[in-house]
Amino acid sequence: MGIFAAVWGAIGLSPLGLPAMAVPVAISVILIGWASRVALPERGAAETRRIGRLIAIWSSIQGVAIFATFVLCPRLGIPDAAVPILAIIVGLHFLPLARGIPVQVYYATASAMIAVGALALLMPPTVRYAATGIPCAIILWASCMTLIARGRRLMVA
Repeated sequence: MGIFAAVWGAIGLSPLGLPAMAVPVAISVILIGWASRVALPERGAAETRRIGRLIAIWSSIQGVAIFATFVLCPRLGIPDAAVPILAIIVGLHFLPLARGIPVQVYYATASAMIAVGALALLMPPTVRYAATGIPCAIILWASCMTLIARGRRLMVA
């Protein structure tokens, strides 16, 4: 999630140029470093395979939907709607993961990203990248921090 948060942040700050786009990358690098110090939950081989399949299936479906969005939006004359729709797609992809892994924080991640995408569609086209990218980065960073903090509590307990 940290990598995708950096991408969302870069999208949101892209009108400001490369120096500004480096900020979300730096934030994500710090979070990834923090996360690397936290032990992953112990899972058996079968559970690990099941989760891997679940992620692969829903990530594939998400990928097809994203591809379709970036092909169809320009053809429909709404190229500026692609990024907010992308946020909605990514949010939707968290719902089956929240249930199947299970990770409860993914429900909040999904809801927030869907809401951001929907609200950004109501905004003027000139602000949609910033109105989508920056909040989505913050949502993903918050989700990362929640999971990292939860993992640290489990290590201490």
